Amino acid sequence: MGLVKRVKEEAVLARTEIRQGRFQRSMAAVTGFSAVVSGFEAYTQHRRGAFSHWLMWTPVYLTPPTAAAAGAALVSDRVARRVLPALSVVTIADGVIGFIFHVRGIRRMPGGLSVGQYNIVMGPPVFAPLLMCTVGVTGALTGLLRRERKRSLPMRLLGAARHVPALPGRRRPKSEGLAERISHGRFQQLMATTAAVFGVLAGGEAYFEHLRGSFNQRVMWTPVLVTPPMVGAAIGAALSERVAHRVLPAASAVTFADGLLGFALHARGIKRMPGGFENLDFNLAMGPPAFAPLLLCSVGLLGFVAALLRRKEN
Repeated sequence: MGLVKRVKEEAVLARTEIRQGRFQRSMAAVTGFSAVVSGFEAYTQHRRGAFSHWLMWTPVYLTPPTAAAAGAALVSDRVARRVLPALSVVTIADGVIGFIFHVRGIRRMPGGLSVGQYNIVMGPPVFAPLLMCTVGVTGALTGLLRRERKRSLPMRLLGAARHVPALPGRRRPKSEGLAERISHGRFQQLMATTAAVFGVLAGGEAYFEHLRGSFNQRVMWTPVLVTPPMVGAAIGAALSERVAHRVLPAASAVTFADGLLGFALHARGIKRMPGGFENLDFNLAMGPPAFAPLLLCSVGLLGFVAALLRRKEN
């Protein structure tokens, strides 16, 4: 019972800190993990293309400094506010450039965009570079958030209130800038919209990748099927606080779980290839993209955070 009580208290505290914009370290940890996963996925996919263009190395080269900056942000507020956001901007730019080059690669295939349905499926993954922008987005948010407080506040004062009162003696500005709203956790609509955008990209990429495999297993349809409810819930959350509190958490949980399921099934697919894990170097490059399903997990996580945040008027 003591463990259950402790977990409950920690959950209430985490919820309150997220609503106040005090989760800088947590977001830095998410950024670091996402950077490693995305960088490794870019390496394996570009290795399949034999790194035929020098720009294919850029997402790989960006991974170590971004992951290192995210790790340093856990202990240094200065790194979180200065170094990590700068690298995040570069990561977002690299993702956009990669998207342009992937579209160019599709256009250069026989038939170009006139047979887009085939070339998008068989050509370079069109949305993959934009999905790497999630690292840049979470890193940029890290620089604007405040650090978690020490675990010293009495839990009875934290409660589970939906509205966090302003600090005594301070009046909320009549007109807040975006950075100010983010630092105080009042950017629910922005985060929900971000989750919707990346949900469309992740679901679209899953559709094209699984179409390449002819949807030979029914479970391959699940990321395609969970995407519309997730995107709809995120858009609804941007328009309605009630949807944000009641619908978005459930949709985010389902999306997150489907990403974990996909990761397990992709790992199983790699294991079933000739040589299995003993031939991991080859099978990671030529088999199902090992970490791609975790992109759905990131969408679910963004949605869940959006559900916990406050709106501009709160």
